[in-house]
Amino acid sequence: MTKLFPLPLFLLPGGIAKLRIFEPRYLRLVRECSANQEGFVLAMMQGKRLYRYGTLVDIVDFETLPDGLLGITIAGRQRVEIQSTEQEADKLWLGDIQALNDWPHDEFIDHEESEEKVRIAAGLKHVFAAHPDHAEQYEAPYFEDLTWSCQRWLEILPLSNAQKQWFIAQESADEAKQFISQLLEQEVE
Repeated sequence: MTKLFPLPLFLLPGGIAKLRIFEPRYLRLVRECSANQEGFVLAMMQGKRLYRYGTLVDIVDFETLPDGLLGITIAGRQRVEIQSTEQEADKLWLGDIQALNDWPHDEFIDHEESEEKVRIAAGLKHVFAAHPDHAEQYEAPYFEDLTWSCQRWLEILPLSNAQKQWFIAQESADEAKQFISQLLEQEVE
């Protein structure tokens, strides 16, 4: 079974986030995942219920934070479906997971959709410029990859948990592309 870390954080493959670790069960999760060179699933939770979809993440960096707590940097590796769960004595969640296929990547090839693609990438560049603390997590942003740009948009948009779960369950970024493009068109009008 795979270790699960329930958080209100939404991360997709290619996404990067920093976490503060202080609860003993999550310190154990980090210690065991690091020792075994395995990832854990970032899972969303509503009340006491874990949602069905999450993202398998890898720990890519550690640091001691100014307050003495452990800081880790995680990177999204793969979308997963959580098929069953259980909790250990210290309340650490474990789950049986099934990997989902990566969304096909879509670089700027199709000239008919190029205006939409440029709008999505340019909007994300603007967000990154306005939030350099977020942007600095990405050494080499892949703005030219529309799927990557859509994934970053979904991570930062104020969507409900149900909406995030719906998007993460999709087999491609097509719905996300349409949704983000419509939002950006409304912003211009």
